[in-house]
Amino acid sequence: MRKRGEAPGEALETTSNFRIDPSINSSYLNSHNQSSSTPDATPLRRLPERINRGIPKPTYEADPKCKHKYPLSEPNSDSRVRYPLNNYVSTCHLSESNKSFVNQLSTVSIPNSVQEALADSRWKDAMNEELRSLKKNATWEITDLPAGKKSVGCKWVYTVKYKADGTVDRFKARLVAKGYTQKYGIDYTDTFAPVAKINTVRVLLSLAANLDWPLQQFDVKNAFLHGDLTEEIYMDLPPGRSDSDIRKQKVCRLKKSLYGLKQSPRAWFGRFTKSMRAFGYMQSNWDHTLFLKRRNEKVTALIVYVDDMVVTGNDTVEQAALKNYLSTEFEMKDLGSLKYFLGIEVSRCKSGIFLSQRKYVLDLLKETGMTACKPVSTPLAEGMKLGIDQNQGSIDKGRYQRLVGRLMYLAHTRPDLAHALSVISQYMHNPGEQHMSAVMRILSYLKGSPGKGILFRRNGHFRIECYTDADWAGSTDDRRSTSGYFTFVGGNLVTWRSKKQNVVSRSSAEAEFRGMALGICELLWLKFLLQDVGVKCGQPMKLFCDNKAARDIAHNPVQHDRTKHVEVDRFFIKEKLDSKVIEVPPIGTDDQVADILTKAVSSDKFSRFLDKLGMCNIHAPT
Repeated sequence: MRKRGEAPGEALETTSNFRIDPSINSSYLNSHNQSSSTPDATPLRRLPERINRGIPKPTYEADPKCKHKYPLSEPNSDSRVRYPLNNYVSTCHLSESNKSFVNQLSTVSIPNSVQEALADSRWKDAMNEELRSLKKNATWEITDLPAGKKSVGCKWVYTVKYKADGTVDRFKARLVAKGYTQKYGIDYTDTFAPVAKINTVRVLLSLAANLDWPLQQFDVKNAFLHGDLTEEIYMDLPPGRSDSDIRKQKVCRLKKSLYGLKQSPRAWFGRFTKSMRAFGYMQSNWDHTLFLKRRNEKVTALIVYVDDMVVTGNDTVEQAALKNYLSTEFEMKDLGSLKYFLGIEVSRCKSGIFLSQRKYVLDLLKETGMTACKPVSTPLAEGMKLGIDQNQGSIDKGRYQRLVGRLMYLAHTRPDLAHALSVISQYMHNPGEQHMSAVMRILSYLKGSPGKGILFRRNGHFRIECYTDADWAGSTDDRRSTSGYFTFVGGNLVTWRSKKQNVVSRSSAEAEFRGMALGICELLWLKFLLQDVGVKCGQPMKLFCDNKAARDIAHNPVQHDRTKHVEVDRFFIKEKLDSKVIEVPPIGTDDQVADILTKAVSSDKFSRFLDKLGMCNIHAPT
């Protein structure tokens, strides 16, 4: 590859010290190598085709220690690509406003360093705006570092804020303290602060789809600056400054909580909670980030994730009053209708509300070099089981953990990945070639459906249902079973889980029974959450289980020798059945959608169950 500053006509030098004239094309190189027969002739070496194209290497490269080569491929529009990405993702089904929003998400790049940001006037202005805001709030005072004290570092984090119509609202640069260098007991004590549960967000979206509630999004500007610090903390001057304070080795003594500090989230959330209670809002007992207010048989709900807020409900007057109140308490930014929240794209149409992480998937495929790979129809091959192999080849453990971590974030909108992610995450401490191959297969599956997500429809009811299933002794390492459940509110999928059980089950009925207890706990949480919002399901909640023995044990109070060690679960389930809180109707195995949470199934069964779950792909080409 040509080095920066090197003229196009100069010779290139490869890692093998062969010098190649770039004016010689590949056909000449081939013919020359074939015609060179003398032993003294120095053959011209052809560069790998990917380097010839001038395409950069992917962020995640194959482990050089591993003999297994993963199908890395690079993004390009060349006709030689057998599986171009535009065959699997499109915007043709979107409205014009959603099209504009989706296209804008893909056009703006985030700088990777302060030097890159300073070279762009838009990011440079954003950094200056952040510094002015910090100065306005009296966040720090510049002073000398006292003897015996250590300062924490800081760095810039860049992001882009979008309007409801998809256009860029502003370029945001945030100064973040490197709080990981703080010491407990000296620089901080209490740190806990809740954040919104994604399950709660999906419940609110299901209610909004069924009741036609509006969804508004707000952002608090420099939220953490509203919290006061009680500890004495010093921080290095922000990177990119060129004034004399740097030469004098000055530091900043922090007076306000700053992003990145250990105690900042707690200080901010305490301040926000105090303001919401003062305005008459109740804090939910089932999700402390959910604030509710009822008046005249109407309800307004606000859920907050750090400084991002979503407001919904059927009381438009109260929502306007809340907006005005928060604007007087904090510096607020009205982002309009909900479009983009925590990396989740939200599209609303007549059919309902659609959630996906299309951009996140496309970015992940690009970083891993998998944009031109051959797609597959399931995350795991049918019947595939992973295990620990003592003779397995070594791979880059850090790379495996990073990839799995990136994939785990997709669990917010991709229940089709739940079982596969549960399996691969069990080998984070000692991954092998087979585990990395499984990760690459998941990426290949995402290539075929990057825009797939969940559709919340208007179904006209608020029934709460749960489908629970479990395999038996499925793990080849310790013979523990895997249980999973899907829960629905108003006919829409809101929560799911695939988890290996903590103990070994002696029978399939026992494994299913433990899975039923797990599903009932989720049903009860949903019921209490809806009661806080003011929605009553009315009838008993339904728990669908396809194991007859487990259903009989739940209804039968007789204690058996093979079930006496699950006595607590047995009494728990029996209590809920007797009080008519739940029902356990029979269901056939062919209709048990939770089956895909416990094992790798065939592509036909997998696709059929995803349709029943309400998953679709509005970004699929026509």
